[in-house]
Amino acid sequence: MAMVGHGTTGQGSAGGLADAASAPAYLRTGTFVALYALASAAWIGYEIDERHQDAGDFFKALWDPRGELIPWAQTPNDWAMIATGLVVGALALARRRVARGAMMLLAVALIFLSLRELVGLAASDTYRELMTGIDYGKTLIAFRVAGLLLGIAVLAEMARVGRRPLPPFGAPQQQPYGYGYPSYGAPAPQDGYGPAYGSPVPPPMPGHRPHPGNARPGAVAAGVCLLLMGAAALGWLIYRLTQDSVYLVGGSYTADGSDAGDFFRNVVDASHGPSVPYTFHTVALVVAPLLVGILLLQRRPAARGAALALAFMALYIDIRGLVPVFAEGEWDAYFDTTVGTLALLTSFFTALMEAVVIVTLPRVPEE
Repeated sequence: MAMVGHGTTGQGSAGGLADAASAPAYLRTGTFVALYALASAAWIGYEIDERHQDAGDFFKALWDPRGELIPWAQTPNDWAMIATGLVVGALALARRRVARGAMMLLAVALIFLSLRELVGLAASDTYRELMTGIDYGKTLIAFRVAGLLLGIAVLAEMARVGRRPLPPFGAPQQQPYGYGYPSYGAPAPQDGYGPAYGSPVPPPMPGHRPHPGNARPGAVAAGVCLLLMGAAALGWLIYRLTQDSVYLVGGSYTADGSDAGDFFRNVVDASHGPSVPYTFHTVALVVAPLLVGILLLQRRPAARGAALALAFMALYIDIRGLVPVFAEGEWDAYFDTTVGTLALLTSFFTALMEAVVIVTLPRVPEE
């Protein structure tokens, strides 16, 4: 439950529920996010059917990267986004304020994924002819356009919900810090003790945000964990792109600068290399933890939901990647080399950081 007077911005009621004025926006966005996630899940079934595989291949691939299912349009990161979209959509329908930041995170990812596809269609005649010529191509294009429109709408709606209107001109102004005490120099209460315990405490002034130095320890711990996750992912990306013939999902890249350029172009252009967005998600797992971690340390109200959603998705990716290690038990293959040891330890380290975020943030009161 939010502590009144400790940085609440008035965008919801106690207990993490959106207020009556914000409820319609949560219901609208929650409905559309959940429907889009359901449509994305149906796309998985379409891919399985088109490749003449069965559901068992997909369910095994969900938790084991050694599965035979290789998706055309989606990656395990997309599967994590679909599951998160379903959960977040349900939370928004329940008017939980934590859904706001999570939906904004998903909206940003959806916008960039859709733009990546549209840039590829605009930049390459060959890719455009390929996508319009195959059976599922036009459907995928329509799906990406719908995702772009939905992402923009969700981002705009949730940003609007987070802003409180200023009071009318001439209306009585609230005290700067919202604790119910008079400003410095104002006459003291008649009893000399200030407001009685349990008396109503007015909310802070619109737009007021406590100083970052007053951030709660749980939020600070989670923010630091996200920054460490992003730093680890950034270090590995730099290492791999500066080595000779180091394989990244989506292609092999060498120390030649043009190859690194190809990698980053494929992040934003689906026609330049593999159309499946592996490179996009690789970079997203570097950028997103760093940005969300900074926002969390700055006590941005939406950062809590975004951090929880990001931590859940990243934890799924890390645990899925560790399944073959435990299943095969070939630990020597990793510990025989320094790089292998660091790679394995990094996976355990980031999984621990993600678990810390998931455990600590639900205990942090709503901003």
